[in-house]
Amino acid sequence: MECAGSDNCDQQVANVPTLYYALNQYHSKGFRMSTTEMWVVVQLNGEPLAFPATLIKEVVPWQPLSPVPSHAVGVMGLISLRGETLAVIDVLQMQGNEGIAEPSFMLVLDFPESRVGMAVDKVEGVHYFNIEEMDTNMAGGYVQGTVTREDRLYQLVNSVALEQMMAQFTDVATLANGSY
Repeated sequence: MECAGSDNCDQQVANVPTLYYALNQYHSKGFRMSTTEMWVVVQLNGEPLAFPATLIKEVVPWQPLSPVPSHAVGVMGLISLRGETLAVIDVLQMQGNEGIAEPSFMLVLDFPESRVGMAVDKVEGVHYFNIEEMDTNMAGGYVQGTVTREDRLYQLVNSVALEQMMAQFTDVATLANGSY
């Protein structure tokens, strides 16, 4: 497997089994401690972005995509994963920014109304953030707030806002079903 654009591919791949274990423990036990929550941290063009662990179905190495004859902003293509067809998105393009040049991994996001793949540069792993420490001054779009740890700013994703933003640009279910 190649990790495009990454010098530490082995470390990234080594983090994935640990991430699977942490996610399985979280989902099976309903793990929550007061205001400290589990987040999966990835990088998009080098910037850390944290997703609620409950949103992540799985993390898979990047795979070639089937093209989609669509003009939907941010839709990179389709992939068949364990018999399910998923639309794969680039959330940066949906925001009007330059997209991810060479993704290394895909997050499978499990929304209430749909399941999609999302391209990411790097998977950092699981972090626990105290929600009471979240700064909402920089909130907007799909970012519900930020947390600073060790001089590093983490943007925390609001899963409802992310799903709503994706719905504005495309009907992911229609793309995945082949009805474009």
